[in-house]
Amino acid sequence: MKQHRAIWILTAVLLIFVLPTFAADPLVKFRKGVEFYEAGKFADAQKKFSEFIAEHPYEAEVRKAWYYLAVTAAAQGNSHEAITRANITLERYPGHADRLELKVLTAECLYRVDAHARAEKTLQDVFKQIKDNTLRYRAEKTLGFIRHDARLKNEAAVHLKNALRLRPKNAAADADLLKIHKLLGEIYAEDPMQVEAAALHLQSAIELADAQKSAEAKSLRILLQKISLRRIDKLNGLSDNSIADIRVDGDDIYVATWGGGLVRYLRSQDKLEKIRLPSPQLRGLYVDFDEIYVTSFDGVYRISKKSGKVSALSDDSGELKLGQKTIKDDRHIYFSTLNRGLIQYDTIKKKVVTLGKDSWVKSNQVYAIDADVEYIAVGTLDQGALLHNKKTKETVQITAGEGALRSENVKAVLLDGRYVYIGAHNDGVYVYDIAQKKLTRLNAELPFPSAFARREHEIFIGTSGQGIRVLNRNDMSIERLSAVEGLSSNEVQILRVEGDFLWIGYLENGIDVVFRPQREK
Repeated sequence: MKQHRAIWILTAVLLIFVLPTFAADPLVKFRKGVEFYEAGKFADAQKKFSEFIAEHPYEAEVRKAWYYLAVTAAAQGNSHEAITRANITLERYPGHADRLELKVLTAECLYRVDAHARAEKTLQDVFKQIKDNTLRYRAEKTLGFIRHDARLKNEAAVHLKNALRLRPKNAAADADLLKIHKLLGEIYAEDPMQVEAAALHLQSAIELADAQKSAEAKSLRILLQKISLRRIDKLNGLSDNSIADIRVDGDDIYVATWGGGLVRYLRSQDKLEKIRLPSPQLRGLYVDFDEIYVTSFDGVYRISKKSGKVSALSDDSGELKLGQKTIKDDRHIYFSTLNRGLIQYDTIKKKVVTLGKDSWVKSNQVYAIDADVEYIAVGTLDQGALLHNKKTKETVQITAGEGALRSENVKAVLLDGRYVYIGAHNDGVYVYDIAQKKLTRLNAELPFPSAFARREHEIFIGTSGQGIRVLNRNDMSIERLSAVEGLSSNEVQILRVEGDFLWIGYLENGIDVVFRPQREK
């Protein structure tokens, strides 16, 4: 009996003293605060952390709770409170595990309350100690904002570029990311050599502004429109405003003019320099790693990039004259001429072959040319367009007649997989389906097509008098680009695509470089 009584007493003691120990977990409110914080409920989190500190001041997690009080205050936009909370935490716990983050947080909040000098000094004191990329991103970003507000724009650009490089790839877009792209766009827009970079950052800022429904989108679009159209003409030192051809070769842009010879534009130096040739009346141009090939009214020339030596190409009948377009196809360079047909130059054998009216070309008056792995396409002034299969030697002639071209005068051709685009002068644009052997006229008012260019599913069509049309092959929609939309002229002579930029050469109006990102659909 006494034994049972002793067991009963022991059980009662356990119920009185031990069970409350299990029931009263001191970290309940701390854990709840973390849960609220991770859910973005910062006010609720702040309340739980404050209650936890007041009720359990000697728990080890209290130092982490103080950190959270500073972070949640900043997240709610209470910068002064966040600065105070961070300072208290750092004073009480000098060796706090989140010491560097609290310093960066303090600097961010000091910047927001316009204490820029204090913010900068705070970051400078700890910057070299920061190893974590996410934290370095925040520090670089804040330094960039501070430098920009101090009108030290070159320094600001360095910090903001570093911030973008360090920004975590999986981080969600926010207002600061929009601000970084906006500031970089504005900074680069002031530098003629950074137009491309400015346009790319402004485009990113616009996309973010649209997603965030920011009112800044409108002003950003206006700035992008202003800087998207870059001019190169006589005012910049160009020898002739009538452009025959353009070739982009890295930092060097080669420009063939109708009466002012060959010009090289050095992008990094914003400098134009003339390359001497026997003829100033140029029509076509091709640039490879070692050499430059130029067609002119007076001859066809090969220029060594290394030595600058110029040599004229010729065959048994003498030097080649009345040159027009120039392209490269594998080992061959092709030149179109108005009196000798198509000229084929073998770069390995250094041999010239003339393909005139007695060949598959069927004409001595060849104007337009294009080539791909399987075919060579030519546009003539008197025999329409011809498509030659390099393997089978089969040639298809697309000329005037019922259900065919209305004009045999072809000024532009473009190979695009199974399709050939044909620009017939004073007629319009036709599309020839190689597989179905079917010719279709493009339903658009383009009476004088002059040039083609391609980028993925977009076909750029230049015209003499109607500007540019952009054909979307996916849905066959057509977009208009003309003087009304901001181009310098409607007299387009040549089109070249370089990434997000379209190079446009005009008759008597120099060159426009238009920022036009590719449409996704």
